[in-house]
Amino acid sequence: MKKIPAILFFILLSLMAASQRTIKGRVINGETGTAISGSSVFITNTSKGTVTNSVGSFELNDVPPGKHDLIISCIGYETNVFSFSDEQLPLQLKVEMAIKVRELENVTLEPSVEEGWDKWGKTFMDNFVGNTANSLQCRIKNEKAIRFRFYKKSNRLIAYADEPVLLENKALGYLIKYQLENFEVNFKENSVFFLGYPLFEDLRSQSRIKWEKKRLEAYYGSIMHFMRSLYTDSLLAEGFEVTRMSRLPNYEKQRVKKFFKPTGSFKATTREGSFVINISDTVKNTASDSSAYFSSVMRQPDYIEKYGKDLLTADSLIADGPTGSKLLLFDNYLYVIYRNQLEEEAYLKTQFPQRKPSFQRSFVTLKGDKIITLDKEGNYYNPLDFFTSGYWGWGEKMANSLPFEYNGRK
Repeated sequence: MKKIPAILFFILLSLMAASQRTIKGRVINGETGTAISGSSVFITNTSKGTVTNSVGSFELNDVPPGKHDLIISCIGYETNVFSFSDEQLPLQLKVEMAIKVRELENVTLEPSVEEGWDKWGKTFMDNFVGNTANSLQCRIKNEKAIRFRFYKKSNRLIAYADEPVLLENKALGYLIKYQLENFEVNFKENSVFFLGYPLFEDLRSQSRIKWEKKRLEAYYGSIMHFMRSLYTDSLLAEGFEVTRMSRLPNYEKQRVKKFFKPTGSFKATTREGSFVINISDTVKNTASDSSAYFSSVMRQPDYIEKYGKDLLTADSLIADGPTGSKLLLFDNYLYVIYRNQLEEEAYLKTQFPQRKPSFQRSFVTLKGDKIITLDKEGNYYNPLDFFTSGYWGWGEKMANSLPFEYNGRK
């Protein structure tokens, strides 16, 4: 019996392993059973994607390790999301698509006005793409596909699109096809929320060296970098300092506000910088000493923040999860400082114009005490339960986004 040469044996094993990292399937209309050609099939936050052929079939090879969402989308149909992990591979799927039916606006409860890009385009770009240096080299290629509804009563803006938003990022060298599922700016609460599924494609150009440098800059200090450092217990080595932080309402200030008539202004200072808020030297039915006390209380922030003294290691934040994953859980907030890069000038210009650049500082909290699952690639699930503010809240927008295949190496 002849022996198989070692090199050939290795090739055969590699082919077998590759065949195990495959997703195949067929996309059909759920009502009629007819094939849907031209459907987009991709793994969100990666560059792995394809389209269905004339009989609705597709195949994805070399699926990356970890837990992912497979996205199947087509104009006129509801987006289909299939969650899986590499342990389930290979997969053979039959995907039944449902016709998209746009919900009727409840004009009785809250009427809205439908408007276009000319009115709300800048607001969308500021909150979806961001205001970082990289955002200056980004453009939406299909602006007219994005429509807006403004709700005057609740002071909210909703954006939606019936086709993927095409974002060309010439700073990092990507064309991002973003399946937008939800976008809302709440002006009353000063909050932004958007949800969707991006597919990354490399742009073709001679700027590869420049793009690699910019991608590395975007990676360092990012949430992806933080999650990978957390997984490998290398936070300090990678430049991150993490402490606990609690934020409680300033109940005394809430009480004093009931007596106060704001007419003047003063400058208050927090760890994040200086800002101006309104006060008054006029207090109803109070003596002069009470007026001085009330004024001093109004100079305090709305929330009292308490910071832990000890730097945290990964052991105090994560535990081993199933099949090589890690579980992240903490109370209240984390205060994250990244000491290997300073804040962008654009951040200070829009947030703290009087302050000089410092290390990048962010705040993190978990929605409803949820547990976040993360893997060595930096994937974390569910991202909707991971809320950020501070520098990450400002900078972690699409202009600085990278696919999960990016390895962060020079």
